[in-house]
Amino acid sequence: MKYAKLTLMLLLPCSIAAAAHADEESGLRGETFCFPAKDVPKLVSELGEVKEKRRNIVDVRLDPKFIIKDGGVWPDRFYLAKDGELVTDLPFSRDTGAVPTFIEAASARSDTDICVDDPTRADRPDTDEGLYFEMGLSPLFKSTPGEHYIAELQEAAKDGKSFYKKMLPSVVSMFMPDTDYFAVKMKERAATPVVFAVSSAAETQLPLEQVKDMWVVSLDDIEEANAASITVKGGAYDLQPVPSPKTLRRFGLGDAVEKD
Repeated sequence: MKYAKLTLMLLLPCSIAAAAHADEESGLRGETFCFPAKDVPKLVSELGEVKEKRRNIVDVRLDPKFIIKDGGVWPDRFYLAKDGELVTDLPFSRDTGAVPTFIEAASARSDTDICVDDPTRADRPDTDEGLYFEMGLSPLFKSTPGEHYIAELQEAAKDGKSFYKKMLPSVVSMFMPDTDYFAVKMKERAATPVVFAVSSAAETQLPLEQVKDMWVVSLDDIEEANAASITVKGGAYDLQPVPSPKTLRRFGLGDAVEKD
């Protein structure tokens, strides 16, 4: 089996989503798709090198799991394989999608491929995200109480970039763009957030740009509103420093509301 480039995973380490397909010429997922296990311990190790002073506001939450985005079914099987032969199964919860042994198993056998048997989605494009595998490599705010002060946001923008740079080869990391945008990702997928800039004079709704299932707000817009803080309304959420929406789309996080 062959696997696609993991550019998106390296630049935006929120997931290892579509990684390989059984029929490269067709561009379809195929019944089985795989990605190399060697990338897992490498990424986890690199993230461990981020300094503690960069982790007081944002940090990664290693929590490997499947997420069903299309209302479909769980995959048939998740496992490690070498040269097409089974090495070990990777059990996962069919309630939550959690794969608690994933990082340990993949790190112990970095010479293998990580494979998913998912026949119900075989005829979809290899970029399809109906079944999504997430490792939890994104730098997320450690606390999301609904209000975030400007100093916290400014520091998080700098700290977030430190995490992303660790994902890139050293010759490329110097070109990592600033992470001076914030992506709101609702815990309830159908929910839509509303973000307000809060100042002593008023509460002003900020423009959000949708990028797939994230809603992105600019630090510039927050600062230009003379905000002392922002409030996020609409339900429980995660908050993540990210590059601009244009950069997100450039590396594969496009969406149906594509901008010129």
